[in-house]
Amino acid sequence: MKKLITGIALSGLLLAGVNQYAQAATDAARQQLNKFFTEMNSLQGSFTQQVYGKQGKLIQNAKGTIALNRPGKFRWVYTSPDPQTIVADGKNIWIYDEDLEQVTIKPMRSAMSAAPIALLTRKQAPDAQFVVQPLNSRAGGLNWFKLTPRKKSKDFRDVQIGLNKSGIRQMIMFDQLGQKTVIQLNVKNNIPIKGNTFFFKPPAGVDVIGKPS
Repeated sequence: MKKLITGIALSGLLLAGVNQYAQAATDAARQQLNKFFTEMNSLQGSFTQQVYGKQGKLIQNAKGTIALNRPGKFRWVYTSPDPQTIVADGKNIWIYDEDLEQVTIKPMRSAMSAAPIALLTRKQAPDAQFVVQPLNSRAGGLNWFKLTPRKKSKDFRDVQIGLNKSGIRQMIMFDQLGQKTVIQLNVKNNIPIKGNTFFFKPPAGVDVIGKPS
């Protein structure tokens, strides 16, 4: 009986130790998430993007380059398969579709629907915009969190973010139509970016829809 009691006690101690370790790991990952959102000033690099339909079929496979400067400025360029440039200059969003030879200008309040990178433009803890839930996953060797908008978005339901000590490496967005967008980031944080990166002038001869504020 004593051996049984001792075994149960040891099992309880081991379980408590495992739970404490798991909680410590979660707390450390949460600190990484908060640090990225509050201390990252800029990032630059490349991305790949896959979009899956409601039934899980791949419907788009794209890649390109990104640059971001907080607060409110980014350049998101699709280089393939369909060239497109999206620039936020702090006041307006410029969307240039090369195939259509068309530039659309939107106010910054539309940034959330213009490009996934817009999620990262605010320099504040994620709790201000989202309900943050840690996920029990180490997929890709990353720590994962689910972020659900506190105010319902017409564009997406929630986003999962995978990050490590270097910052965010993956984003998985689920929209209101059941589509899933997977973004892989290969970027460097807090590096100098030229100011004209976030300036856009419509090319001569293209149609321009909207006016800058």
